[in-house]
Amino acid sequence: MKKETKMWDGRFESGMAKSMVDLSFSLHFDREMLAEDVAGSIGHAKGLVESGVLSEAEFQQVQEALNGILKDISAGKELFNAQDEDIHMAVERVLTERIGDLGKKIHTGRSRNDQVATDFKLYMRHRAAELVEQIVALQRVLLNLAEKHLGKVMPGYTHVQQAQPIYFSHYIMSFFFVLQRDRQRLENLLTTHSELPLGSGALAGSAFPYQRHLVAQELGFAGVSANSIDATAHRDMALEFLSDLAIIGSTLSRYAEDFVNWSSAEFGFLTLHDAFSSGSSMMPQKKNPDSMELIRGKTGRLGGNYIALFTTVKGAPLCYSRDLQEDKEPVFDSVQTVRICLQVMAEALESAQWNFATMEQKMLPALLATDLADLLVEAGVPFREAHHIVGDMVGQAARQGIEFTELADSYWEKLPGGVAWRRQLTFEFSINRRSIEGGTGLSSLKEQFRKAQTMLEQK
Repeated sequence: MKKETKMWDGRFESGMAKSMVDLSFSLHFDREMLAEDVAGSIGHAKGLVESGVLSEAEFQQVQEALNGILKDISAGKELFNAQDEDIHMAVERVLTERIGDLGKKIHTGRSRNDQVATDFKLYMRHRAAELVEQIVALQRVLLNLAEKHLGKVMPGYTHVQQAQPIYFSHYIMSFFFVLQRDRQRLENLLTTHSELPLGSGALAGSAFPYQRHLVAQELGFAGVSANSIDATAHRDMALEFLSDLAIIGSTLSRYAEDFVNWSSAEFGFLTLHDAFSSGSSMMPQKKNPDSMELIRGKTGRLGGNYIALFTTVKGAPLCYSRDLQEDKEPVFDSVQTVRICLQVMAEALESAQWNFATMEQKMLPALLATDLADLLVEAGVPFREAHHIVGDMVGQAARQGIEFTELADSYWEKLPGGVAWRRQLTFEFSINRRSIEGGTGLSSLKEQFRKAQTMLEQK
């Protein structure tokens, strides 16, 4: 039986220890980049045609075989084995088995260093573009909710205490606009990290007349890397990507926290669909907002993945060290985590029941205290004095166990607007005063809708 050989066996007299195999082999996770490895190798092969290493006919044979490997694996066929160290060597081995010595030419002028850097960069670019589409899909859900329920009022909160009245749509649109920044960060990633590493070799560049710009165009890169050491040694794109994903997780987590609270009996603002809830193994009455709790909880691992890679690369010497193999699992995990969290958030919000009657019933007259202070300012009272006057009224009411709007006429008659101001103070009055750009007023919200629609149409 023919002994299985490795790509570098010519230098070594013995094989790897089993413990070393367990430590170093990565096929079990980096096969996630199969499509990118095939695409990268096809692009590289096209460059080898221009270099005179492959003929056009040989290139066609290589391309067909590589696509066949991808098709077979995608169909569920298991082509790899325990001796394959990583996805790159696994694909090359199968390619050589299928087309013979021609398969051995594919690595000409290429190191695993620039091959891995290219495949990984392609993977992150592809996943970032897909996540942008998922963010846009969630934004569409939010804009539809905001437009559908325009005019519904609710208490706005600071410190988880009722603060000022707002439209429900204003709250939902805040989610839309923070997601827009999350989207922009991913789009900036795609713009910043658009240089092809292939052609950099191990660290010094390829010795062949390799048409890098042709390969870059083939693989969807805007240009080629300016320095081969930089191209193979650095993992700042992965760090930036992980940071972007952690921030998306934080965005989703903060809104999930509100939705957990809103679904409680104490709030009663939200009823999640059964499909995004769970029960208790002991208490038959429970309906738990597990979808939101899990989204909230997943954010910890997203931050942890960033810290894990940051810690790995901060002391890795130039050019390439095997430490950098640790770059992929955190990224793969974060991509999958954010992907499912975005999907669940969109589906959960689209199918949720919003209890607007309960929201309005829960609104306390104290939400109007700031508006009374503003009326005093408009009557010529300095704001700090107005703040004190209204604060004293709220305190007096609290001591009497009533709302400040229920104070006796004698309190209101001391104010410039008298008792008429009490009748003027309504939630609609408060909200409609805030039609400033970015505010919760009706005209402001309609402008937010217009801006949001423009953002959705931008590609």
